[in-house]
Formats: sequence, structure tokens, C-alpha cells
Amino acid sequence: MSRAIDHIVLCVNDLDAAIAVYTQLGFTVTPRAVHPFGTGNALIQLDAMYIELLAVVDPGKIAETDLALPFSFPIYNRDYLRHREGMSMLALQSRDAEQDRQKFIAAGAAVPAVFHFERDAKTPDGETVGVAFSLAYANHPLLRHAVTFVCQHRHPAQNFYFPAYQSHKNGAVAIGKVLVDHWAAEAVRDFYEEIGVDAIVDALHGDELVSRYGVEDSAFPTDGFAGFELIVDDMAKIADAAVAMGAVEKDGMLIIAPSRFFGVLMVITAK
Repeated sequence: MSRAIDHIVLCVNDLDAAIAVYTQLGFTVTPRAVHPFGTGNALIQLDAMYIELLAVVDPGKIAETDLALPFSFPIYNRDYLRHREGMSMLALQSRDAEQDRQKFIAAGAAVPAVFHFERDAKTPDGETVGVAFSLAYANHPLLRHAVTFVCQHRHPAQNFYFPAYQSHKNGAVAIGKVLVDHWAAEAVRDFYEEIGVDAIVDALHGDELVSRYGVEDSAFPTDGFAGFELIVDDMAKIADAAVAMGAVEKDGMLIIAPSRFFGVLMVITAK
């Protein structure tokens, strides 16, 4: 079974700085939101998927008692940021997180209980609406810094996606493949195939990544998500801003190295 991307989580130390840079690149970024467990975010909504800029905004709300749990979203991302900035998580679309959890178990993944939470969100008109999610994690011992999970949206889509947030000056429309840099790339590819995401995740060894994208960067991980492909409707809309951020051109793609972009490799290509 092939799964679709719901969103990617990009961990940053300074949420305001990340919002400013993504805005400079031509994205429309939603207002900041706060989670009840110490993290906060801002989103870039695309076509039925989104980019989540995530930071720890209130460390005191991260419950250390959660260390006894099989998995804690805030502790994982807090500790990820102690290691590096970058893409910490891949979320997949789900209509039933509990059912998907059983499928992950059948595939041999280590799967904690489904995690449910709610928060407030702002509409483009400034109205406050509720959003709620159920998350089921599919953990793997080789991917301690690259967690994959499903995300079930429990409130109607009209509480979350808005056309005003999905329109971007840079022509961004979708996330393409997610890129993994891993010393055990073959084993990681087998795992992604088992959970049905091999069509949207490319697991590569570092040399393969450098060869494909022509970027050799000390900010690449060796055991996690390296970055993602951004699909735009017209390369001309984003080219100037991307080049101003240090993007290089290769085989029709514009590539921003992780050391210039909060630890994330962004590969820009036209649909």
C-alpha cells in the first residue's frame, strides 16, 4: 500500500528567524501556533500537504515524566535540536491512526500507543478555530533521528486548510520526494518499503546524495532526513530568491544546501 505525505517537520532553534527566511523565499506562512506541551509551529500549506516549522517555545511545559513513555513528540524534537537543526519527522496521511498503527506493527515497526492532541489555529480572517490530530509512530532502530508517523486530522479540513495560506508568490505547490542520508541506506529502503512509503522516500548513502545533487555539506546527517524536493509551478517565480540564498543550479534543479537553510537540503524543481 502506497501512502501519501501529510507534512514534514523541520526543527529550528529560532522560529521567528525561520519564518522570516521562508517568507523571503516567497512562501506564505501561517501565524504562529502553540502546542500544549512546549513546542510551537508555523505552517506552509501546499496542495493537501504542508511544511511544519517547529521549535521549542516553552521548555518548562515539556514533561520529563514523558521519558517513561515509549515515545514523546516534544522530548524527541527537543533532543533533536540539541543534536542539530533539520528535518526531524515525516508525517503521512491517515484516515484512521489506530488502524494504521496495527499495520505498522504487522510490518515489524516499534509502535507506541496513538497520541491524540488538540490546539487552536487562526484563520486568514483572524478567527480562532480548533484543530485536532491523532498520531501513530512507526519507529525503527536505524532511524532514531528520522521518525515517521501517520497524522489523522480529526476536525474538518475547512478548519485547517485555507486557499489564502496555500497561495505562494514562489509558485510552490507540493512536496516531492523526501531524502534520507544514511550509512545503512539499503536496510532503510527495506523498512520504507515495508510500511508503504518507498515511493515518496529516497534513502541514499552520502556519496549517492552528493553525486545526484552536487552538494557536499558538513550539515548533512549520516542517519536521518537530509531534506526534500519542493515542486513549483514555474521556476522563474522562485529563482531569484533561491539564488540570493545561495542556491546552485544542476540539471534544471535549484538546490539550497543545508548549511544555508536550517539544516535542510531543499531541491526545487518544476512540476
